[in-house]
Amino acid sequence: FSLTGARVQSQSEQIWMYNRYEIVMEYAKRPRLPPPFVVISYIGMLISNGSRQCVLRLQEFSDRKRRGSQQSGKALPAISSVNLGEDLSNPALKINVDFSPNQSIRTTAPDRTFLGSLLNCKPCKKVTDKHKAKIEEAKRSWEDSEANLYWKYKAVEFYAKTQEADKVQEKLDNLSNCVTNVQKDMDVQRKSLRQINDRVVTLEKIMIDSHILLEKIRATIQQDDKSLPESQKFVHILSRESPYICTNEPRFPVTEKYIPWKVPFDLYDPTIITLPKEHNCFRDDERPFVEPNVLKVNSNDDQPQHEVDTYVTPITPTCQPGTFGAIEPTMAEVSSDFIIPQSEYKWNQIIELQLPDGKKMIVDRTTWVTNPADKTPTIYRLDTQLLIPLSPMGRTGVRGRGALIRWGPNKSIMAIITRWKKHRGQFAIVDGQRILEAMVFKDKLTNDWKLPGGKILGVESPYGAVCRSFNKLAFQDDDSEHSLSLQEKDMIEHFESFARSTDGTNGPTNFEAHMVYRGYIDDLRNTDNAWVEAEIWNFHYGSTMSFPNLRTDGMAFWKDVTYNSRGFLMQTPILRETARIHDAYFE
Repeated sequence: FSLTGARVQSQSEQIWMYNRYEIVMEYAKRPRLPPPFVVISYIGMLISNGSRQCVLRLQEFSDRKRRGSQQSGKALPAISSVNLGEDLSNPALKINVDFSPNQSIRTTAPDRTFLGSLLNCKPCKKVTDKHKAKIEEAKRSWEDSEANLYWKYKAVEFYAKTQEADKVQEKLDNLSNCVTNVQKDMDVQRKSLRQINDRVVTLEKIMIDSHILLEKIRATIQQDDKSLPESQKFVHILSRESPYICTNEPRFPVTEKYIPWKVPFDLYDPTIITLPKEHNCFRDDERPFVEPNVLKVNSNDDQPQHEVDTYVTPITPTCQPGTFGAIEPTMAEVSSDFIIPQSEYKWNQIIELQLPDGKKMIVDRTTWVTNPADKTPTIYRLDTQLLIPLSPMGRTGVRGRGALIRWGPNKSIMAIITRWKKHRGQFAIVDGQRILEAMVFKDKLTNDWKLPGGKILGVESPYGAVCRSFNKLAFQDDDSEHSLSLQEKDMIEHFESFARSTDGTNGPTNFEAHMVYRGYIDDLRNTDNAWVEAEIWNFHYGSTMSFPNLRTDGMAFWKDVTYNSRGFLMQTPILRETARIHDAYFE
């Protein structure tokens, strides 16, 4: 009910006005007499209308006759002022006096005829006066319409202009709406293009990762080859492994096609990684040798450095990378304040520096990578802008020093100590070939089996580092001295001293020493500006050997040198080359 009342209340005024309109129209159109006497009313209306028309026609005739008598040229008789005064003073005499603009006097005498008397009667006079009033009203209405015609025209013109302006504005609004819709569509298309671009980039990244994975699979299959690949054939497999070791930063993806520097790669934007010496990937005795960040020194301070946070917690904080599985002896103590001046960075040269304690330090920045054709030493290139070394093997996806100690080549030396495997006093033979065993040592930090060796940092002879590492690991001898004078022959004599002849005399001992490999090493730590090189020696005891005081705590172990051997942190081609030298079984 309340809803109905509210609706009726809002429309009550319209309903009331409509009902009143019907009542007014009913009274206006109602005949004088009710039916069936309405016919009499119509007859009366007809008689009234006819008589009114007759009176108007008679009045028109009388006026026309009067105007005709005035135009006939009859002048009024001269009237004396006395007679005029008398006539004017006589109320029975009615004279119409008109004053013209030229002050002339015209008098109109009343019509004394029967027609004039008839027209001057009250009913006829009422009809004629009403007709004259109607004519005057029509005249005034015409004058008003004539006066307003200009403004009506102006109003129509203004309305037309307004309509035209409205149409133009409507067109502009439609055009603006179209432009807005086009902009919205463009935004949608731009967003779609960004999504498509992101998907394309993702697909491209997946394709590159798949390509790199296929290259890894191919490299694994190629390891079955019996011949050791040339140094220039070492494909960056570990050197392109992502993320970079000791960080969570991914390498820039590089396929095998774009590894050589001579191949243009405009989109190449490697990650910059240079770990500080405080990082726990370096041993305490190595920290004084860690070189500073040359990129910061060479770069302009106004240019922002897009360098990764080198103080990020490493993914393997207790694992020190080392030299692909070598257990290194303790380095010679060097003052932690010692820093090699940047002016002493002589690329492709060997320089001698003076340490604060008066000792000498030899910094070797030459490379062991040779030309494949004539085996002559090569000279690595320098970055044209930063003037820092470029890896002779090509791109790695990371720029900087990374987790290595030095810019340029980081050299190491390793020893593979082998003997023939025996079973119940007889040589173990597979497919007509004997099996080699290599002496490995257990790393206390990682529990991995590794080989003796060390980094070549210049404070001692590399051959002395191998001998000192072996003495410490095999005999727990910590008294070996650091010497820069120990030569290659001294190292060979040191290991040969453990060989014995078969009959116990001074006869041949069947001891062999071979340099298995010297050159570039595919390592997880390699970058575009720092890489690992190694010199690997094999000391083989063909007959009996005597290692006095060899440790018996299980930290030293003889392990088979075969393709299926696990635990060797050594590249398979190097192990295969070692087996090939001695014509031993490998696969």
